[in-house]
Amino acid sequence: MKRWLITATLVLAATFLLATACSTQPPPGPPTSVMPTGAIATIVPIPTLLPTVLAPEPTNLPAPVTSTVAPTRSAANPTRAPAAQFAAPVSVEPKAPVLFKDGNDIKFVYTSVGRLEPDQCYLLHIELAVPQMEKGNRGDDFLDVANCGDQGPAGKELTFVLYRGKFTNSPNYGTILAQVNDLAPEARLLKMTWTARVVQNNGRADDGVHFKTVALSPNSPLVEFDFQP
Repeated sequence: MKRWLITATLVLAATFLLATACSTQPPPGPPTSVMPTGAIATIVPIPTLLPTVLAPEPTNLPAPVTSTVAPTRSAANPTRAPAAQFAAPVSVEPKAPVLFKDGNDIKFVYTSVGRLEPDQCYLLHIELAVPQMEKGNRGDDFLDVANCGDQGPAGKELTFVLYRGKFTNSPNYGTILAQVNDLAPEARLLKMTWTARVVQNNGRADDGVHFKTVALSPNSPLVEFDFQP
């Protein structure tokens, strides 16, 4: 009986102590997350945002630069001969089918355009050519000094003589015939052509043979006839 009593007393004491301990223990907090062993936490950094700085607008803006390149200039107009003051002379003779041979003097006849001043003359351009030969022609200008300053009237026939080659001190075809013969020594028949125009005579050229001239009229139509070397 005594043993039972001691046992009951101990049970009551233990019950009292347990109740006291439960009443004094603080309330439980939220459960603590436990990271699994071996896991690596990934931390994503938050970028730092720099403030936007607006540059102040300049108060003194430079003036716009204007190109100083000068516009391209067109080429200067070439020197032009004076406007025609006279009509073209009219060619009279020689003309086809006449034939001249080496050793003949050739008389050219053309008509006056009217009254000329003393420094106004007629100029004849005469050529010899090898038929069907490209660039097979040679020629020269001859000033008709005898008719400079002719007083007309218009339509009057004027003459100019082109002498054979041995007349070296007179207008002659000796030089142009020699040049054509060098081009085609086998040629047996050549063509002679001529035109006439009015010019202003500005004196002798530097070679002492030709003249410095300026055209005052168009050329007369080209006339052709045969010449036998």
